[in-house]
Amino acid sequence: MPNSTPILLIGAGKMGQAMLKGWLASDFTSIEVLENFPSDALRSLPIDPNPSTVTINESQTVILAVKPQNYREVLDEHQANIHPEAMVISILAGISIEALQNALPKRSIVRAMPNTPATVSQGLTALCAADDISDAHKNVATSLMQAVGEVVWVENESMMDSVTAVSGSGPAYLFHFVEALTAAAIDIGFAPEMAETFARKTIIGSAALLESSTENAAQLRENVTSKGGTTQAALDVLMADAGLQSIMLEAVKAAKKRSEELSKI
Repeated sequence: MPNSTPILLIGAGKMGQAMLKGWLASDFTSIEVLENFPSDALRSLPIDPNPSTVTINESQTVILAVKPQNYREVLDEHQANIHPEAMVISILAGISIEALQNALPKRSIVRAMPNTPATVSQGLTALCAADDISDAHKNVATSLMQAVGEVVWVENESMMDSVTAVSGSGPAYLFHFVEALTAAAIDIGFAPEMAETFARKTIIGSAALLESSTENAAQLRENVTSKGGTTQAALDVLMADAGLQSIMLEAVKAAKKRSEELSKI
């Protein structure tokens, strides 16, 4: 059944476009986009990226999908397009609900942290809001983000920096692992194209197995590992004191710290 919730997307980069495609596929019928520099990919969608007028009413939902460093300028530019009673969903990393409420008085603010698998409708989005958010607004926010994957509501806003560090930035960690595995394969004799094929398909297949299995990651790892075998030899390196777990912890802490720094911009 078509959903006529008025949506205004401000900023349509890769994540904005991912959400937009999800809404179009989920039959949201009242979508407007404001993007000063529309890409060819955005222009190919059945949406005018810069309409001459914007639908503004009390049921309006505005999604901020711009760079966090630029959000104040963007809000100054578009204040007139945001209804005084609108709900505003922000995907700006590190920008707090309080900062957004100061910039957008009286609006209901929801913070969201989606991740890039949203582009293939496999995203995970964390949502949080002030305690006084209405059930109606909460339901709209949930339905909008479910169009690109799963949704988890987080009660404590301080967790959003941690969410950013784990799931928001997490896809890049996995892609870098594929890069590293590809480079290692080349080093031990694979041709570059074959090395990438083996690395990519190994990760893709393993992710599908993880998705379909009732066992946790640790058990799946053990299922692949024979005592004294080749996998064990590799894991002895990866699981050493200064191995992958230690490196991942430092990486996640660095991402969390940067998210916290962005809140002070």
